[in-house]
Amino acid sequence: MLPNLEELKLKNHAANGYVWRLNDEDKFQSLEFLLFCDINLEHWVASRDNFPNLKRLVLKECKKLEEIPIDFGDICSLESIELHNCSTLAEESARKIEQEQEDMGNNFLKGIDVSLRDNLTV
Repeated sequence: MLPNLEELKLKNHAANGYVWRLNDEDKFQSLEFLLFCDINLEHWVASRDNFPNLKRLVLKECKKLEEIPIDFGDICSLESIELHNCSTLAEESARKIEQEQEDMGNNFLKGIDVSLRDNLTV
């Protein structure tokens, strides 16, 4: 448990394997920024309870990731999702999250930024 962690960057195959599954006890209470850069995960199982204060999610070079956890649509603090050179499935799930945020009346989410080019410096 890292209760004061505000920023987490997983880069260069830091998370490899088929699935990253977070349990109910896995809480990043203070995390505001999460970056996945060039990881080889296909499935990410998490809920809004794992990242209750997440503001910014950045996915870069996550070509195998099939979905952003749809429950992220219920994170009220979420302000932005950025995808850079990721799978179309990840992009589709980001759009679903955006729609869910709009349906909840969350005006904090500034939208989804999708780029097919690698233009993010981390």
